[in-house]
Amino acid sequence: MRLHRFFCPEPVGSRSELTFRSNELVDQLRRVLHIKIGEDVIIFDGSGSDYRCAVARFDGADRVVLDVRETSRSRYMPMRKLFLYGAVVKKDNFEFIVEKATELGVTDIIPVIAERSEKKAVNMERLNKIAIEASEQSGRGDVPVVHSTISFKEAIDEARSTNNGEIRNSNIEIRNKSESQNTKLKTIAFHTEGDYFNPETISNNEPIAIFIGPEGGWSPDEIAMFHANDIVTLCLGRQVLRTETAVIAALSRVVFD
Repeated sequence: MRLHRFFCPEPVGSRSELTFRSNELVDQLRRVLHIKIGEDVIIFDGSGSDYRCAVARFDGADRVVLDVRETSRSRYMPMRKLFLYGAVVKKDNFEFIVEKATELGVTDIIPVIAERSEKKAVNMERLNKIAIEASEQSGRGDVPVVHSTISFKEAIDEARSTNNGEIRNSNIEIRNKSESQNTKLKTIAFHTEGDYFNPETISNNEPIAIFIGPEGGWSPDEIAMFHANDIVTLCLGRQVLRTETAVIAALSRVVFD
């Protein structure tokens, strides 16, 4: 039987006992999942390890103590930095995008206010919760970072910034720890026009940023800004895709092909 997984925001390390103070977690364990004392769950802390733990005791309605029994590698850890610059769309659709991007290995999700965005804000608390739940469900060993909403120009500036072999700014931080040469961020904007995207042009561990537009696509001014900043615009096919469909299609090509 597959064990339920839960995220621990603090490093587990070599600890033999974990204590959680959370009404929500205790309620989920006891009332929703009917997990009893002595039964096992999986805890992960973002380090790439899963910790098999037994429920030792419940202390009231907001505290549970777990005994750490064994450690193993998580089922999946992203092998590259993968940034999704996703145009903000209506609430349910953007939440769906965060869920699927998490399952597909995106490391950073950056909501972008595009010219044709229907909404201008997102619920950060809700999006972070969705990212955690998707990581728990998918067996992923870490949780992607959901960044604050930024403007289209800020997104362009971030994706193009470099600094002495590093790409670093408010949202992006990439360090190439194994090679001395500069780490460059490959940036692709997906659009309904342009050459077809060929995933063979991307190396296995190359950091990549993907721009996905809103319903109605990128505006002519935004396309012009991509070109002015040497950001290639490519298409996935001749059909017009909804934003959430385009996210899944593009990320699947990058991750699995």
